Amino acid sequence: MKKPFALLLALAPALFSACSDNDPEPQIISSPDPVGTLTSLRTGSITPQNGTPTRGTLALVRDAQNQEFVQLNADFTSDFHTGTVTVYLAKADTRIGTQRAAAGSNVQVVGLVNKNGQQFLRLGGSSTGFSHVVFYCETAAINFGAAPLQ
Repeated sequence: MKKPFALLLALAPALFSACSDNDPEPQIISSPDPVGTLTSLRTGSITPQNGTPTRGTLALVRDAQNQEFVQLNADFTSDFHTGTVTVYLAKADTRIGTQRAAAGSNVQVVGLVNKNGQQFLRLGGSSTGFSHVVFYCETAAINFGAAPLQ
């Protein structure tokens, strides 16, 4: 009984914090820069989840061509030393895997992030019906952070 428990303790950091370059590739919408004047639709502040340092502010914005984007602001930071984090629009701040299993319409993949600071991620549709932006590590199956949209 002691050996399985010791093995689980030894593997715990890798199981709960590894987000690697080998993450499954979600379908990514191209992210060209927004065009013209931006209109802010909703904003949010990122709360770290599962012991990660993900934090900062973001906005859902619309450009002059009526295209929506998630705008990560200059204060956005996370821990990318092991790869990338997938950004989702979601109906809750709970684990993306659980929401996706309940109904595919609960989440919409936005794109991948692998750097800190300001950046724009173009949406493949509308943000209507989604209440959160969630940062999720596919490999570890945990949320790195979530921002309720207001």
